Amino acid sequence: EDLAGYRVLERRPLEVAYRDRRLRTNPPPTFGGALVGLALRRLEAAGPAEARHTPAWARHHVAVMAGIDRDRAAAHPEVVAALAEGLGAPLATRGTTHVSVADAEGNVAAMTTSNGECSGDVIAGTGIATNNMLGEDDLHPDGFHAFEPGLRVASMMAPTFVLDRRGAVEVALGSGGSKRIRTALAGVLSATIDDGLPLADAIDAPRLHWDDDHLEVEPGLPEATLDALRQDHQVNVWPAPNMYFGGVHAVAPGRAGAADGRRGGAVRHA
Repeated sequence: EDLAGYRVLERRPLEVAYRDRRLRTNPPPTFGGALVGLALRRLEAAGPAEARHTPAWARHHVAVMAGIDRDRAAAHPEVVAALAEGLGAPLATRGTTHVSVADAEGNVAAMTTSNGECSGDVIAGTGIATNNMLGEDDLHPDGFHAFEPGLRVASMMAPTFVLDRRGAVEVALGSGGSKRIRTALAGVLSATIDDGLPLADAIDAPRLHWDDDHLEVEPGLPEATLDALRQDHQVNVWPAPNMYFGGVHAVAPGRAGAADGRRGGAVRHA
């Protein structure tokens, strides 16, 4: 009955202004695109971007990430408004992955899909494997038992287009990584737009993620930056880049593609 009554809905993408670009991303009622847009809006509101990987840069990004995490959990009015109305101008068999594609005729697609953690059970006659999406604490902080029957399950997935001043797609990108999607995408977008990094360098750069009450950090930040962060936060530095921090895959139509080695990403030119 649930499957028979399900209908795919086509929605207008959420448009977000950032610096001199416009982004189109996954719209409400899903969470991911609105939270990425809100993070970018707060980054821009603080003024010009600081030099990358300096203590000031790190503190700024952590403050934004922690604020988004805290405000989402507390249903802050700005987050509620972002979800309700949108933001205007001012090789694995598990988990989530993203595909970005561009062709010679100018067509561009960005698609994120997720198997979650599969259990091996398949709904008879459908080919649909059950997973653990109702157990995602970032989507269902009150537990799966509080989910109202008939509602569409929200998601943190946020396939995104970056548009140049002419309105042409400059970059298509997205990521897997559950609650780390928003910080992975915001970090890569800031690196490409604010710092002018090539896609591959932006994706490979060390990442930060605020998780509830502490900071997860990939190796590669200057020691002075880490020392500055430790003055204010509990910091856990990983020994190597890890799929925990997401897997951003991107394409710049007619120019380049870049994939994230953290999640076995690959690029192919045809």
